[in-house]
Amino acid sequence: MPGNDPGRARAARDKAVMAEAFTAAGVRAPHTVLVRDAAGLRAALADPRVGFPCVIKPLSGAGSDGVTVVTGLADAASAADTARAAAGMYTSGGAGHILVQAYASGTEYSVESLTQDGTTTHLAVTRKQVTSGPKRAETGHSLPVHLPPAVEADVYREVEAAIQAAGIRHGASHTEVIVGADGRCAVIEIGARLAAGQIGLLIQHALGIDVWAALLDVALARPTALAPTTRGYATVRFVTSGRAGRLTSVCGFPTTGPGVPFVRQRAAIGGLVHEPGANGHRLGSFVVTGPDADEVEERADALLRRIRIHVEPVLENTGQVRPASTSAIAP
Repeated sequence: MPGNDPGRARAARDKAVMAEAFTAAGVRAPHTVLVRDAAGLRAALADPRVGFPCVIKPLSGAGSDGVTVVTGLADAASAADTARAAAGMYTSGGAGHILVQAYASGTEYSVESLTQDGTTTHLAVTRKQVTSGPKRAETGHSLPVHLPPAVEADVYREVEAAIQAAGIRHGASHTEVIVGADGRCAVIEIGARLAAGQIGLLIQHALGIDVWAALLDVALARPTALAPTTRGYATVRFVTSGRAGRLTSVCGFPTTGPGVPFVRQRAAIGGLVHEPGANGHRLGSFVVTGPDADEVEERADALLRRIRIHVEPVLENTGQVRPASTSAIAP
């Protein structure tokens, strides 16, 4: 059966190896330093190729867990501890090792691609809504995004170089990029998998491409059907809490129907919730589709504003709670 080279697979799992592979292949990516101890952290932060702000993150993982944007030395040690404490998605990499990465400013996108026998087809460019501040959790995805031709060509060129550098010759890939104000693309990281966060569902509803069937076709060495059969637009909104505490109620969630093909609530009443610091802090999500991008975005934002949650703060060291006012969930 077709597959990728096992010897190169680690570059799509261990982000330090990934950074080395990007550098060797000439992929345009932020400078990244592997940190093993406190002395290494100090040296990385003093490296002029890193500077401030910078990103401190785990060697492996997903969903922004353990990732912190650091603006000065005072916050670096705690950010490093947060990165080391993250559970991680894979077991590769050294225990306690973390990454310090130069910060790439600009607009965040991801490119969803499928590669078969070394030939890559880009299915869609996805625009991401991301929180600001030290923690950058994703609050929404929208596709397809049509970039200016020169920018799109630059993005695809760097993404294809990243796919080759990670040894992906068969299967899906999800490449996260930043497009700067100058239109140049920087590759942040790549996953040798279909994107999470309902992106596969967005592709299916917006473009009519069955990405799951296509993955099976690649695995079985069969021809794939990757041409769009529709020309629509789809977006997902992730519901989050504006404060930490115990969830007591959620109301106003949309229901499935025309233009809203998917709705899911994840959080249990009575459970603890958090401010969005990682993608795992989502309380639920819903997908909105339609032929016009502006109309879909406006409808999704209107539906999100209708959702209201009630959270009771949990007082530290007492086990008691006190009521909090009901508030709208902000995107």
